[in-house]
Amino acid sequence: MTSIPQSSQKRFLRLVSAHADMGYAIETYRVLQHAHSTPADYSLFLSMVVCYCRPFTQGRGIGSLLCEYPNYPDWPDSEMNLRHERMMNIRNNFLGHSCIEGSNVFLLSPGSKHPATGDMMTMHYYAVAKRQFLHPEFSAWLYQLVDALFHRLDGDIRAVAKEIGATHLKDTEVYEFDTGTGSFVWTPPKKA
Repeated sequence: MTSIPQSSQKRFLRLVSAHADMGYAIETYRVLQHAHSTPADYSLFLSMVVCYCRPFTQGRGIGSLLCEYPNYPDWPDSEMNLRHERMMNIRNNFLGHSCIEGSNVFLLSPGSKHPATGDMMTMHYYAVAKRQFLHPEFSAWLYQLVDALFHRLDGDIRAVAKEIGATHLKDTEVYEFDTGTGSFVWTPPKKA
């Protein structure tokens, strides 16, 4: 067995990692379909969006999926390209960071009603609401992009696996990629 060049390894790892992220986004969407109008809506939608967008940010050690798809979004259907832009915008401006665009903030005075609970305030306080995108049709519209990218990645992984494998592996060989890191190890909290 010969060593697989770093550039080929990174290419393969980017595709496989992105495919796994799309798989997580698909799983989350499936759960979200059954959780609408529950307290889990926001968390599930956030998870779907973050999992989709993760490959397009600089991943330590493997880089962005844009290394493989430099013109992405490049779908022939312009609405699919719009879905990608919307997904990235939602992640960057509402879900992935605490931007002011994603929040409604209220200063409350004694005698005022709390906007969410309706409770009468007895002191100065605040209320905050994170803007949400919990319409089922919006999630379904974005999910079509996740599913399409999942299948595109699957096809590309098969082609790259064949290309790299045919060049560097003999039949029956297994090659473990060296990611340069070990498993994540939790550090126990310090005792107080």
